Amino acid sequence: MALLHCGNLTLEGKSSSAVATYIRVKELDLVFDLGRCPMHFIGTNHVFISHFHLDHYFGLPIYISQRWLSDIPPGNIYVPSSGFRQLTHILDMLSALDMGRRWVYRVTPVHVGDALRFRQNLIAHILPGNHSVPAVSYLICEVRKKLKPEFHELQGHEIAALRQSGTEVTTEVQLPLIAYLGDTRGIPLDVHPLLKQCQVLICECTFVLPEHRARAKKTMHLHLDMLLPMLDELESEHVVLTHFSRRYTPELIRQKVFSRLPEKERARVKLFL
Repeated sequence: MALLHCGNLTLEGKSSSAVATYIRVKELDLVFDLGRCPMHFIGTNHVFISHFHLDHYFGLPIYISQRWLSDIPPGNIYVPSSGFRQLTHILDMLSALDMGRRWVYRVTPVHVGDALRFRQNLIAHILPGNHSVPAVSYLICEVRKKLKPEFHELQGHEIAALRQSGTEVTTEVQLPLIAYLGDTRGIPLDVHPLLKQCQVLICECTFVLPEHRARAKKTMHLHLDMLLPMLDELESEHVVLTHFSRRYTPELIRQKVFSRLPEKERARVKLFL
């Protein structure tokens, strides 16, 4: 299992094309995709599924059933709306086969453009995906209260008096923490004004060799050649590449990626291997 430290966030899990992708961010109590479900992920309360290829969601029955068996309240599972009915049908059939009755679970269909407050201080923005099946991407932002500019020159007691009078002295601001693009043919940097600024950007890079450009296009996955020109537009402190093809060894991936990267980018680009 991979473990990657990105500032104050830790990524844990696995991402191998056509095998399984599951990436937990423990500090945010969430998992991106769940192609398999390690037992120590069971207690994580929020699961964001990008699309319905088996290697990205088929850990859900284990996640749901183990929480149910352990008397843990249902987790919050977010899925693309296009597959919501099919997924719940599958889960109900599996639970009937497994237990003879229906598991208790909570699955929420999401649509592009939604902004879901899934914790008191965290919002998930649902962004479009670009893959061979309907897909979404996720941008997670922290919500903070900030004093409105017109009150910056006031003393503490003056601000307190305004609050007591019913005046709203703060406004909400969103700090972009992490984005997960899932399987994609491109990086949609213009779909949300905060996407370029997120602290951590998790992006697939399935193919890295020149002879696999055509296959990347056919399967609607990202090729290293497509990623490199986009780096200049990204302000992220950490760019994490995932979902490499099984054709490549870790040594080959490292060699090809870092030999192509400009020297200035090598410190912030990380490989989830």
